[in-house]
Amino acid sequence: MEKYKKMILRRSQCVLLALFFSISAVWAQTFSVSGIVTDGTQAPMPGVTVSVKGDKIGAVTDVNGRYNISVPDRSSVLVFSFIGFTTQEIKVGSKKQINVELQEDAMMLDEVVAIGYGSVKKSDLTGSVAKVDMEDLTKAAVASFDQALAGRISGVQVVSTDGRPGASTNIVIRGSNTISDTSDGSPLYVIDGFPTSDPNLAAYNPNDIESIDVLKDASATAIYGARGANGVIIVKTKRGKEAPPTVTYDGYFSWQTEPQFLKLMNAYDFVKLQIELDETSEQYLKSTYLSYDESLGRYQRLDDYKNRKAYNWQDILLDGAPYTSHHVSLSGGTQRTKYSASASYFYQKGTLTRSQYNSFRARVTLDQQLSKNVTIGTTVNYSNNKTQGANPSESHGGWSCSHYLFYSILGYRPLTYNVDQDLLNEAFDPNISGANDYRYNPVKTVQNEENENVNRSLNMNAYFNWKITKNLEFRATGSLNSSIIRSYSFNNSNTYWGDEQYQPDKQNGSFNYTEYNNWSNDYTLTYRTNKKGHNIMGMLGASLSGNQYQRLGGSSSLVPWEELGLWGIDQGTAKRTMAEKTEQHMMSFFARANYDWKSRYLFTGTIRADGSSRLIYHKWGYFPSVSGAWRVSEEKFMKKSRKWLSNLKLRVGWGITGNNGTEVNYPSHLLYAGNENYAFGGVMNPAIYPKQLANRDLKWESTYQTNIGIDLGFFNNRISAVVDWYLKDTKDLLLYADTPPSIGYERVQQNVGSVRNTGMEFNISTVNLKGGKNRLKWTTSFNISFNKNEVTALSNGQLSRVVGIRYPELRDMYIAKVGHPLSEMYGYVFDGIYQYEDFNEIAPNVFVLKQGIPDNGRKRSEIRPGDPKLKDINGDGKITTDDRTIIGHGLPIHIGGFTNTFEYRGFDLSVFFQWSYGNDLINYNRKLLEELRGGHTNQLATAVNHWTPRTVNADGTVTEGNYTNYLWAPTRGFYEPGFNTNREVEDASVLRLKTIQLGYNFPSKWLKKSGIKSFRIYLSGQDLITWTKYSGYDPEVSTRNSSMTRGFDYSAYPRSATYTVGVKMSI
Repeated sequence: MEKYKKMILRRSQCVLLALFFSISAVWAQTFSVSGIVTDGTQAPMPGVTVSVKGDKIGAVTDVNGRYNISVPDRSSVLVFSFIGFTTQEIKVGSKKQINVELQEDAMMLDEVVAIGYGSVKKSDLTGSVAKVDMEDLTKAAVASFDQALAGRISGVQVVSTDGRPGASTNIVIRGSNTISDTSDGSPLYVIDGFPTSDPNLAAYNPNDIESIDVLKDASATAIYGARGANGVIIVKTKRGKEAPPTVTYDGYFSWQTEPQFLKLMNAYDFVKLQIELDETSEQYLKSTYLSYDESLGRYQRLDDYKNRKAYNWQDILLDGAPYTSHHVSLSGGTQRTKYSASASYFYQKGTLTRSQYNSFRARVTLDQQLSKNVTIGTTVNYSNNKTQGANPSESHGGWSCSHYLFYSILGYRPLTYNVDQDLLNEAFDPNISGANDYRYNPVKTVQNEENENVNRSLNMNAYFNWKITKNLEFRATGSLNSSIIRSYSFNNSNTYWGDEQYQPDKQNGSFNYTEYNNWSNDYTLTYRTNKKGHNIMGMLGASLSGNQYQRLGGSSSLVPWEELGLWGIDQGTAKRTMAEKTEQHMMSFFARANYDWKSRYLFTGTIRADGSSRLIYHKWGYFPSVSGAWRVSEEKFMKKSRKWLSNLKLRVGWGITGNNGTEVNYPSHLLYAGNENYAFGGVMNPAIYPKQLANRDLKWESTYQTNIGIDLGFFNNRISAVVDWYLKDTKDLLLYADTPPSIGYERVQQNVGSVRNTGMEFNISTVNLKGGKNRLKWTTSFNISFNKNEVTALSNGQLSRVVGIRYPELRDMYIAKVGHPLSEMYGYVFDGIYQYEDFNEIAPNVFVLKQGIPDNGRKRSEIRPGDPKLKDINGDGKITTDDRTIIGHGLPIHIGGFTNTFEYRGFDLSVFFQWSYGNDLINYNRKLLEELRGGHTNQLATAVNHWTPRTVNADGTVTEGNYTNYLWAPTRGFYEPGFNTNREVEDASVLRLKTIQLGYNFPSKWLKKSGIKSFRIYLSGQDLITWTKYSGYDPEVSTRNSSMTRGFDYSAYPRSATYTVGVKMSI
């Protein structure tokens, strides 16, 4: 019996012991850990990934930085990771709550960078790729992200046409590759996987963009083959994540200050000039302004105008103006379904009367996991952008300089000699014949001209992702981009072009309807494997794409009911109709292979074949690239140096990219035009004629690029640097080359010419003060880029090619010359003013130019004291076209930017400066408004200091004149076509306080009871201070912006300083 009891007791103990271990096992399987993740300023960090090392278990912190995760056992290790911060690993042990403070990683080696059809960690990059800091970028109050890129990225130059609301920008990466007066060398944009060379960037709100990566060298861009020669900008928009639903609002109100006015002549100086002009012309100006005044009871005298009010047309038409932006977004999701939606509205009233820009944008994304291995997703983005008002940098309808708005605003006479005359409300100056002079009251022009441009854009893409095996993945994407652009203008009877007295068309209007449809299908198959530190990735892909362009337009004159505006032009007389349609397609195959061993030795190779419908007879082009990197700092022999040298990586890459961006769509074909007539039977009949000679030998342009780089990090990456050197040769340029007269065509498009770009890029980032709880954090980033551009060959041994701009005649203002950079300004060298000592006075006031003193292009007998001199470059004693030379440089020597950011107890301050150095600008406003030859035309205040002659008094004494060398005597200027001089070429180097923002993030503990997850207020400024020698409105404009004509300023919309107050919150 006792034996039986002992047996039962032992079995009971075994059962209890087994039950204990079972309970222990269950307890271990359900062990839960929670906590809060913060940054160095103790601010909560949402979106941090928390995972169990070696397991698929994971979680994401919420908007308050909180997380909760189940772990298998006490020996588990939690991994905390977030882009831009150093990853931390913490062993769980006996802790149930683990709070973590992540430190910012200055080098951000774990940051993911887009490389085209994929992404890699920054530490594994072998090419030259730059990532934009989106947090800094969105601190600028701009309508589209490209307007805030200047100075942010090394090697990237951003130039805007002018300061008009909604104005576009031109972006050039590592210098211009082409010799063209129509192409601006813009890069390829890849937006959510859709590649396009001409995107509507205003369709995307900056707050909807998650990342922007810039691919600069050929080893990075060759995966895009024929479209990668000018660089690639990859834009990825935000998508939903696994998190509770979050609503975010970001809104601001901005005020644009009144632009800084150009100084013009006052009433006294203006009338004084009219009197001087009267003495050297037959314009009867003196009798006009010194006419009899009944209120005075006598004839007016010059001194009467010293206190006379003068109109400042700038002050009347330019003023401060508001703009505002509102953006609302919703995002969230589960493990299987993720979603996001946003809507935004942007409105900007222009500083020029009746000009404005507004934009409505909306987008939706959805990602759905259909099964463990299959995911699908879609994105729909819609935008409606409307621009209204005058565009000053475009002509009002002719080639004359006076057809441009700011010629009237600056040059229209500032006063009337008759105190009863209402100059402000008169359409024309009554002293000027409107039939011969295009000057029109600028107020009337702006108030009555109707100009509108509406761009509606719909962008859609979808993807299918199938993880076939653990290592093999298939992805298919389809994209469609459709834009409809409607533009119209109408001139009523109170405008110059609709004036019933002087214009035969009288009231008139025109419209254009343009439609772009672009589509693309991409298919990739990717294989990845990792064995014993050997990481291998291979990708095969194919792409089909196409685009269609069509435009319809027309105009009508003699519109009877001008009150109807554009909607009444059907009642007028049809004047012109226009219709055109083009279409092109491309087929591509590509592959990429990546290999690395323990992220220490890295190699990448790509190849792409592109076939284009543009080049029928040589449609296929092949574009390879190879690159490699060595992370020296990961070597064992560097172990002792890691305390101070935390990163050292050497990179080298080479590749070929292409371009088929010809000026016409079918350059290989004989094309015909139908806008001519021929006489037959005594009447004119419509005709077609050969417009373009076929060239079956045309092939792709090819750009060969070599890149050598080094990445450095010191003291745990508190100091980091990236340095790149590149050499880029573009050959077989598609240019119009001169042909023998016997062929019957002046020019034919051929593969001739080549361009070289070489440069250096430096990027430095520092963490000056690390910060932490109640401690100041201070970081600095700096970049500078040097690019040397050189034309290495033109067509058929040609040494130079001159490019003209119509202002008003076709003037040869730029030259492309072998051995020189593009966009060099071309003309004569101003050499001062002819003084009395340069002449023999053979009779009173009869002068003959002394021997040995060169003429200025006129007959020597016609030259007088006070006339302008030109430098005799070739020393032959006379001025001819052979004395033209290079007088300016449109390309900068270096560009760059630097940012300082401070954070302390919820406050943050960001200060961003941007600069450009060594580039010139043709100030054509100054040329026309210092000419001193047009009666009733106001001039710049600087023109007061012009040459004046000596005066012989009645008693025989002589009153000396103003013998300045600054500006010639009235009517003695350059009127002849082609007389461009270095007088109007100015240094456009600029340093600008581009963006400054002060913000405050409310602590989460203050917001708990309100239901608000985060709340931020901020004050910011844009373009607040500009340091420059340039005398015009703005040194950062280019109203005729092509690769050959950079740096031209005429009638550009002024840019203003902007002040902003805003709020950002989430619930």
